[in-house]
Amino acid sequence: MGSLRDQLFLQFVNKSITSLRKEFREKYTPKKQQRFLIKGITYEISPCKIDSDRFTFEISSKIPQDILPKQVRIETYFNAVIKLMDKAGKKPDESKMENIIRSAADEEYKERDYVKLTYKYDANELYTYEDVEKRFEYHKTNNIPIPNIPGVATPSGKLVLVLLEESMKNQARQNVLDLVEANAEMKKIYLAKAKVKSAEKATRKPAAKSKKPAKAKTAQKK
Repeated sequence: MGSLRDQLFLQFVNKSITSLRKEFREKYTPKKQQRFLIKGITYEISPCKIDSDRFTFEISSKIPQDILPKQVRIETYFNAVIKLMDKAGKKPDESKMENIIRSAADEEYKERDYVKLTYKYDANELYTYEDVEKRFEYHKTNNIPIPNIPGVATPSGKLVLVLLEESMKNQARQNVLDLVEANAEMKKIYLAKAKVKSAEKATRKPAAKSKKPAKAKTAQKK
């Protein structure tokens, strides 16, 4: 990709990421530093960059240690979530567990473990020239003006950026929702197991103590 094209593409891709963060923060619970809370877990979406001609960004979610049973190791939870994410429509290109220390409102530092996933998209995963042609026909048929984008002269060039922005937002949204679903599934499984174990422990009766047989009395000789 040329440098000018890179700048335009990154501008519109990151515009879509910013819009998606706003969407999640308005729909769910906003947190500091553009994060958001969904079903008791904090999520974050990084800005996008171009790496080897691929659009690359990260999403992360906090491992919910405070609500998981104490016997569940964070590595076990992480591996279970990744196993589910590898089955999603778009498999993460990279995955790792990251330890992050953040300053809290009371100036203390809190250490948390996160699931961090890296996604990489080729341009042809986000739009095709057939998509551009279809969108052009749609605008023409319905007499809808093509958005004015400074620095881009041709209608097709403008529509490429429009489609890129729309597609990246849709793809990134689905990536986050896949992670939300994976976290929800693992929380449900581990909490259910803990509930069963707790019920079994509560209903388990202590074993009755066995009574020692009474010693037979021996007759005394006169």
